[in-house]
Amino acid sequence: MKTHPEWKWQSSPGDVTPRNYVCGHPNCGREVASNKAWFYHDPHRGMTQGWIYICPNCHRPTFFDDTDNSQVPGVRFGRDIEHLPDDISRLYQEIGKSTAVEAHTTAVLGCRKLLMHIAVEKGAEQGLGFIEYVKYLVENHYAPPGSTPWVDKIREMGNEANHEIVIMKRGHAVELINFVEMLLKFIYEFPAKIGTPTQMKPKLEISREG
Repeated sequence: MKTHPEWKWQSSPGDVTPRNYVCGHPNCGREVASNKAWFYHDPHRGMTQGWIYICPNCHRPTFFDDTDNSQVPGVRFGRDIEHLPDDISRLYQEIGKSTAVEAHTTAVLGCRKLLMHIAVEKGAEQGLGFIEYVKYLVENHYAPPGSTPWVDKIREMGNEANHEIVIMKRGHAVELINFVEMLLKFIYEFPAKIGTPTQMKPKLEISREG
């Protein structure tokens, strides 16, 4: 958005038409509708170029650039997942933050690196190649049945992003994060919540008498 020192941000004299959006601030992430805003008007073009809305939940500002339909802070893609090891949790958060700033190639490469971290955390040797780590996850049943095509897709997209002059798009990142999110739930969150099969005990014992 182009600005001019003589043009000022203006507060609306009253409530404006509510804007529905997902707040991108940490620890908020709520879908909200705000009618409290400031706007930046270009008098030469006779149009409003930018808005600052206040989230009614966390009360923090979000900037919207109408010239390119961008939002700052952007929305991090991927749900929060519990019971992750610290290193894996930090890397997963980095991947989500990359999508919030439209760094989709970085997010795709992060998904590839995350699979390597998961494999090592689950017992694979360090210093192996990516293919060996993928094979380890599949052969040791850390990847759900039928997920091999998804893991291959991460490998293929990771190779393109890492070795070829290819810019990944949001759709690529979202697709891979969907799979990584499912994998992290399968490996870490669900077992921590319900226990392993050997830890699970039936709540009701059926009598065999009679």
